[in-house]
Amino acid sequence: MHHPDASRRRRTRLSTQLATAAVACALAVPGIASAEPVPSPPPPPAPAPSGPLMLEPTAAPPPPADPNAPPAPAPAPADPNAAPVDPNAPPAPAPPPPPEPGRVDNAAGGLSYVVPNGWKVSDQTQLSYGQALLTKIPAAGTDQSPSDTSILLGRLDLKLFAGAEADNTKAAQRLASDMGEFFMPFAGTRVAQESGALDAAGVPGAFNSYAVQFTDTTKPEGQIWAGVVGNPVPAGTPRGQRTPERWFVVWLGTANNPIDKGAAVALANSIRPFTPPPPPEAPPPDPNAPPPDPNAPPARPGVGVPVPVTDAPPEMLPAG
Repeated sequence: MHHPDASRRRRTRLSTQLATAAVACALAVPGIASAEPVPSPPPPPAPAPSGPLMLEPTAAPPPPADPNAPPAPAPAPADPNAAPVDPNAPPAPAPPPPPEPGRVDNAAGGLSYVVPNGWKVSDQTQLSYGQALLTKIPAAGTDQSPSDTSILLGRLDLKLFAGAEADNTKAAQRLASDMGEFFMPFAGTRVAQESGALDAAGVPGAFNSYAVQFTDTTKPEGQIWAGVVGNPVPAGTPRGQRTPERWFVVWLGTANNPIDKGAAVALANSIRPFTPPPPPEAPPPDPNAPPPDPNAPPARPGVGVPVPVTDAPPEMLPAG
């Protein structure tokens, strides 16, 4: 006959035996018990600052508007009498370009040019031809420029025979020939003649050059380069209006100081017409100045001004 209490006791013993076996197994195999990782402890809190608490600066708010401040001035009204803008008016002229380094204006000759490197403008008051004289800068340790080389520039007028030549090529040839005879009046033979065209910013021109081997072999070889730039006066122009619009360059040199032909071409091509600005206006008369003395003697007339004779002696008066 089956008793329930006996079955319950058997089940209790079986559960106790299983639990004991599980504990023994866990103690015998420690890796199984520690298979799952142990969570790391949380980091310690940051230490509190020992100094006073620093707050980031913030921009100060703007001050409130002054209710008693005067209002901002209103823009000036447009002038009702001002002339209206002409939509068809030409645009304002562009500002002049900055001056070119080394450019020199010559009012007497009506031209400007760029001085070559190593040269300087010299006194031109004693020139027989031209209005500008360039001499070489003296070498270090000396005060005098070399005397066997120089450059002349000026207006090609009728003081020079070449000014009568309307063609620039013929004018350059005539100029080189005449100047060579003037500055190198010694017997010799012309050699190494060259000629070519010039272009001074669209203005036509021509040059001619040659060397002279003198009969006197003690003299170094002479050299000359002559250039003409500009447009001749049109035929039929009245004599009072024949202002020459051509200019010349004459470069003289020797074998000791030879001519730099590239620099000579650049110098001639740099020539530009130049008109000096008008003189400033005379200041207005001083209202506080004393009036002129009516008894003062008259001012002496200028040179060349005819003066009528009013107090001639009787013997000098015409008869009748």
